[in-house]
Parts: sequence; C-alpha cells; structure tokens
Amino acid sequence: MQPKAELIFLSGERKADRFSLEQGRTVIGRQVGDLIVADKEVSSIHAIISYERGGWYMMDLGSTNGVFVDEQVKLEARLRHNTELRVGQTRMRFEVQGGDESEVGGPPDLLAEGSNSDLTLPHVPRGGTLTGQQAQAVRQALGSIDQIEDIINEPLPYEEEQTDEFGGGLMAGLNDSPPVQVSLEILEGADKGAIRRFSQESILIGRLNTDLVVRDSDVSRRHSIVEVFDASQVYLRDLNSTNGTFVNGRRISSVRLRNGDQIRLGRCLLRFNARPTYQA
Repeated sequence: MQPKAELIFLSGERKADRFSLEQGRTVIGRQVGDLIVADKEVSSIHAIISYERGGWYMMDLGSTNGVFVDEQVKLEARLRHNTELRVGQTRMRFEVQGGDESEVGGPPDLLAEGSNSDLTLPHVPRGGTLTGQQAQAVRQALGSIDQIEDIINEPLPYEEEQTDEFGGGLMAGLNDSPPVQVSLEILEGADKGAIRRFSQESILIGRLNTDLVVRDSDVSRRHSIVEVFDASQVYLRDLNSTNGTFVNGRRISSVRLRNGDQIRLGRCLLRFNARPTYQA
C-alpha cells in the first residue's frame, strides 16, 4: 500500500503550505504540472515525484536549474522522511506519515547497488546550470548504470523566451484557454488499435508508472512528456531517453505537435490529435 506523504513548503510564496502526494505521481513546474511553484528559477515543467516499487523517488525532467536534494543537485534520488528539496529558490521538506523509514519499507534504490543510492551531478553553484563538459561527464558516468535514463539539462526552445514564435506572451491566454483533450492512437505496438485520451496539462509517457504506459522494452522508464498550453500549442519533449523520440520520422528533443503527427517511441507508433473541449 502506498504510504501517505506530503511536501511542506519552507520558503517562497507558499511558505508553511502543505501539499499531499496522493496520486502516486506529482509533476512540479512553474506553469505546467500538478504542483505549481511560482518561482522564476523553476522551469515550466521541472520535476516529478512518484511512488513506485515500494518507495518514493524524485526525477529531474530536464529543468534549467536542476533539483537539489539536501542541497546536492540530483538527476534522480530516493526520498526519505525529512529529505529537503529545492527547486529554484523554493525549499520544501518531504515527510512520510509515521516518519519511520523502517515502517515504510521498500526495495533497494533503483539507480545502483550498494551504498550508491542516488546519482549526484558534478558540483553546480546555487541556481547554476550544467556546462557542456559537466553534461558529458554525467553521460559517461551513466553509461554503466542500466536502470536510469540520461536526463541532461536541455531547456525547451520556448523556456526562457518572453514571447513565442506565434506571437503574444509565452503563456498568453493560458488561464483563459478552454480545456484541451489530447488523443494518442496506437498505430503499432503491443496495444495496437487502442486510443488513449487525456485532459491534463502534462502527459508523461514511458514504460513504468506514467500517464501513458508503453509496454515495450525499447521505451525508457521516463521516455518523453507532452506539455499542453492550449489546443494549438502542444509540445513534445524527449527526456533524453535511451532510444530517442521521433516525430514523423525525425528524431527530436522538443517540438510543437500538430494534429496527425506520428510519434515513435521504440516499436510503438502513436498518432497525435488535440482539440478544445467546451463546457456547456
């Protein structure tokens, strides 16, 4: 059974607020996600906290400024009672009901065996970003680890811009936009013929504990993510997956999706469509 856990804000606009981690996965971001953090150093979509295989884990979703766990920047880490997290300049404390790790249980950490329970990146100054050389060092370090996906800082092309290529502010009209339904039709793969529909701002795709679970060994555990701003501005971002994400036959890191686009992840082929939904 999933133990009850929550985040307690230690700083920022939400200081002293508590956020319950009830759904097994929580996406954290400045503009898109289950937990919105109004902090200019937090990426539009920043990190995910999930409960899987008997433990709580945090994974950076390719944010610009990283995720700090007890003031060490991490790609992924096992969270334990009283672990302190920082995204941007906002600090939070992770707490598990009962507060005793021995009561929570759980398997060894996913990233490595023995005492190497999580992955620490090269030293990055507070609020800093990885350099190309540091990123290469991380890629080399990850080469021997089978169970972690290589998530290296790569901001979205629209991440730091004040305006987008289609005119208006980056998030112009977001709060006024009608709800959007995204449909992903499976054209090839284990679930061929199925259509999955979503009405949410972020859709995590991967092999394990994601919104769209793809039963394919060539698909990474956290493979890619769809970010929905409105029906005409939906973006797909690869999470530095092992085998890549392809749209209409071209490998992408981040791309704006259009209706009818075909997305390939491993041996799975999806057809994307999005439409606004209006409430009567």
